[in-house]
Amino acid sequence: MDLAIELKDRLKKKPILLMTHLVLGYPSLAVNREVITQMAANGVDCIELQIPFSEPIADGPVILKANQQSLKTGISVEDCFQFGQEMAAAFPAVRFLFMTYYNIVFKYGEEAFLRRTKEIGFCGTIVPDLPPEEGASYL
Repeated sequence: MDLAIELKDRLKKKPILLMTHLVLGYPSLAVNREVITQMAANGVDCIELQIPFSEPIADGPVILKANQQSLKTGISVEDCFQFGQEMAAAFPAVRFLFMTYYNIVFKYGEEAFLRRTKEIGFCGTIVPDLPPEEGASYL
């Protein structure tokens, strides 16, 4: 089913959809797994999973600290893809998105990153520091 149609159908049943956010690897992927399980069990519609970045300029001090602590544990972009794939398969009723910064997408390769995101079952990627005119070709 088309994502836009699916979300419109959800809105017919629920007047407001709930989207949540986690920094992957903070405090651990095991804790992330437990939290996502609870979120899914309690009706969360979309979950934004942030791939940690060293300088998350669009985030405040709490998310910055979570990113830094996650990176200290050695989490990688590949770890995030593997975990994301596991979650998307385990909770098909939840729509998952990555949130990350453009440097990660650029280093991975823009098309490869977006293709991989789709292949693991995610419905989108949020890149807050990508200027809109630069991202238009990926819509």
